[in-house]
Amino acid sequence: MNKLISLLAAFVFSLSAFAGMSNSIEYTRVNIVGPAVKGGWDYNATPMSKIGYGVFTWTGTLKGGEQFKFMNSNDGWNKHIVATSKDEILKEGEIHHLDFYANKALPDMLDNKFIVLETGEYNLIVDLMSMSVCLKKAGAAVDYPQKYYATGSALDDKVIDLTRIGDFEFKQALTCKAGNVILMDTPVRGGNTRYFIPVFEDVDLSFGKGYSSTLGVTSDSDTRGWSVTVPGDYMIYISCDSHNYSGRKYQPRKYLYIVGGCCEVSWNYDDGSNNCFFPNPEKPDELVWEGELRIGWKGNTEPDRFKILTEKSWTDETYHPYIGDTDAEGTTYIRTTDGGDTKWRITRDGYYRITANTRTETLTTEYLSSTPPDMSCETMGTAGVESADTDGVRLVCGNSCVELLLSPEPLDVRVYDYSGMTVEKRNNITTGVVADGLSEGIYLVSLRGKTINQTYKVKI
Repeated sequence: MNKLISLLAAFVFSLSAFAGMSNSIEYTRVNIVGPAVKGGWDYNATPMSKIGYGVFTWTGTLKGGEQFKFMNSNDGWNKHIVATSKDEILKEGEIHHLDFYANKALPDMLDNKFIVLETGEYNLIVDLMSMSVCLKKAGAAVDYPQKYYATGSALDDKVIDLTRIGDFEFKQALTCKAGNVILMDTPVRGGNTRYFIPVFEDVDLSFGKGYSSTLGVTSDSDTRGWSVTVPGDYMIYISCDSHNYSGRKYQPRKYLYIVGGCCEVSWNYDDGSNNCFFPNPEKPDELVWEGELRIGWKGNTEPDRFKILTEKSWTDETYHPYIGDTDAEGTTYIRTTDGGDTKWRITRDGYYRITANTRTETLTTEYLSSTPPDMSCETMGTAGVESADTDGVRLVCGNSCVELLLSPEPLDVRVYDYSGMTVEKRNNITTGVVADGLSEGIYLVSLRGKTINQTYKVKI
């Protein structure tokens, strides 16, 4: 009778776990505890690595015959993830179900542990979405290659040589159709080719956004690798150090923000200064910033350095160089994976144009002049665009308007604001007012005709 009462009490308490967030299962953390692991009952000693929403992995030594279980909270011994039976034996390749209880005084009859029969190196995968755990023996050390090649039906079986950035990582933008992607260590499939595979066979190419998992290896030429269910552009990354893989679906950025000791207001990103990149309406992968950078402009905190934020926040993705104090001028690779708080460095005061390509993850910095450039319609174009005078086109801006005074051929003219939104458009014109009643600010004017294809930056 007492056992029945205890079971009912635990059952009621466990149901309450789903009544409020404080007692609900957490999909962001799992720790391993128990004498089977080196950390023993130290709650924080053996965390698992998150590789997807509610999915975790861990590789390490488990002692044969010793107990272990999982914990699921950062605020004490409250949330238990346990076996469904006492001393449940985990065997390689089997899937075992998990129970969850939110109870700081979990009864022994429910506090079931797992064991393995032999001491060894194991890989554990816990899936909180299906409430299951599986185990396999860790493989022998892998000799990872110096080059990777991507192929598969999602790439029309073409072979793509992945770009290697020094000793930091491989990364590549891939345009995929529905199908599969395979990584291999030879440019042509052969008897000696090794294939590098995800933790879950045939998992989606973008699985684990923001997370990573170590690549496995096989000689099976029929391996599926990763699947692509949604056609489009993807970015993949492989660490040269940990050999971890991560992937994500690529989306062009709409905003970027430059911050640093050489900027107008130093490290303040939210003050309304000229720190925002504007989209290039003709090249959706590019964003451009133009303005003044000055060493030690506002104090001495890293006075000649800058980095780039993707949001007005310190916690979202940030763009860094791979090596600290990289000379900003020229074209360098952007690092979006974790590599420390490195910055670009300027060596001279002046006016710069910085172009970020978010697909190739490159940053091109051009030194324009030591004095403010002319911002009039007639002479200021975007990167690589010549003056309107050279093709017979004359634009004027002033009195809150943009006007086409002259064109040798009919043009489709569009005016974009700083965020890349279309403000006004006129088609098939050689003269006339294109936009009127504009507020003060920076605009882009696009001119498209039979032989003319130009974009100009203007200031109202």
